[in-house]
Amino acid sequence: MKHLFVLSLLLVAPLAAAKGPAARFEPYTFQARDGRTTEAELGTFSVPVRHGHPKGPRLTLRFVRFPATGKARAAAPIVYLAGGPGGSGIDAASGPRYELFLALRELGDVIALDQRGTGQSEPERKGLERAWSVPWEEPMDEARLTMALRQALAEAAPAWAAAGVDVGAFNTEESVEDLESLRQALGVPRLRLWGISYGTHLGIAYLKRHAARVERAVLAGIEGPDDTWKSPAQAEALLARWEVRLQARGQPDLRARLGRVLEALKTTPRRVPLRDPRTGTEKVWMASAFDIQCVAFELMRGPEGFPRFVELLGALEAGSFEVMAPLVPELRGGTFSMMSMAMDAASGMSPARRARIAREASTALLGGAVNAGAPEAAWVAGVEDLGEAFRAPVRARTPVLLISGTLDGRTPVDNAEALRSGLPRSVHLVLEGAGHDGLFQGDPRILERLRAFFRGDRLRDERLQVPDVSKPRPPPK
Repeated sequence: MKHLFVLSLLLVAPLAAAKGPAARFEPYTFQARDGRTTEAELGTFSVPVRHGHPKGPRLTLRFVRFPATGKARAAAPIVYLAGGPGGSGIDAASGPRYELFLALRELGDVIALDQRGTGQSEPERKGLERAWSVPWEEPMDEARLTMALRQALAEAAPAWAAAGVDVGAFNTEESVEDLESLRQALGVPRLRLWGISYGTHLGIAYLKRHAARVERAVLAGIEGPDDTWKSPAQAEALLARWEVRLQARGQPDLRARLGRVLEALKTTPRRVPLRDPRTGTEKVWMASAFDIQCVAFELMRGPEGFPRFVELLGALEAGSFEVMAPLVPELRGGTFSMMSMAMDAASGMSPARRARIAREASTALLGGAVNAGAPEAAWVAGVEDLGEAFRAPVRARTPVLLISGTLDGRTPVDNAEALRSGLPRSVHLVLEGAGHDGLFQGDPRILERLRAFFRGDRLRDERLQVPDVSKPRPPPK
């Protein structure tokens, strides 16, 4: 019996809360975007810029803690991991997910974390953003966009260095250790993770390194270890699903119609006089096939936006390219944050995925537009690719609830299914008709499943039909 007792101590000891600097808390009145408020706590803790150099420079990270209600105060905290990369967890809690954060308090503390370089955490984004542009009067393709982004990144590097920013320290492995530092700062043995989109990429990386510290995890809109660059074939499959839905509404031949518009522009880009909606000045936009491909992929994010593209397609077929005026400024210019570019560049892609994407892009209707603006490590001074060990499949016996939407143009159902062999205790909730932004809201049954899973109830694979938010509209006149 004595030996068994000693063994039990050895098994439990690794799950005891590791020592580390405690988080500091202050009372905080949290306000949602709609004006509602709730009493919470603003927490801060400190992490090394490089966890491999704990005595080097440090960053202050911040989070909001929504305290648990009732008997749930002793439960493992639920930590929300925002998407992006670059999204603020605190800001996400103030929007449409506000009620979800409050509802989950019955199961434990709920923490909205601002990851390094986001929201209220250091370094502040202000001053670390950079503009890029492609002249309106030039036809744009993948190579021209790449050249514009690489030039902007090259120009940004000296400014970031002058600001004292270690750009190479912004990668998912460092954020994994930030999350582990948060656990230590909270003084808890385990966390429950709640992530979406890039937040699942971070959550999976944390599981790979610290599975024993995760009680359970909800991951919605899966970006697996090697999913940072999107698959043109998956986008093609989504177009096919949309074609079936539109056929039932009396709108046939989506892909053939889009193909004809793209082929015409590949042969002859179209010169379109437009008024810049930002400045009111008259300009000429040289409309290219790549422009239209980029718009199509952006509006395929979910059913809230794709009907708009169908409207635009009808106007383009009729030769009315002026309807694109509100979209051209974003197509041909914008800003990027240091954090988001560095994080994605470091995650990279495996040689096998690179070859697959190139093969698929050569025949897919949207081609390389599904990865328009995706950065490579070689483009960002100081950033190193995290390598194949980082992108290897996850293997953990942690209970995981995977959530996917069948109309999600960013993180398709297949991404989640690809993880299942390495997560033997996972279950998959597939939301029929949900897009990337509808994986937590839009149907009260989603919250029911979240509550049940975080309570420890045993769930099964399930498909739920969610309300259809893609309402057909009359064609533009």
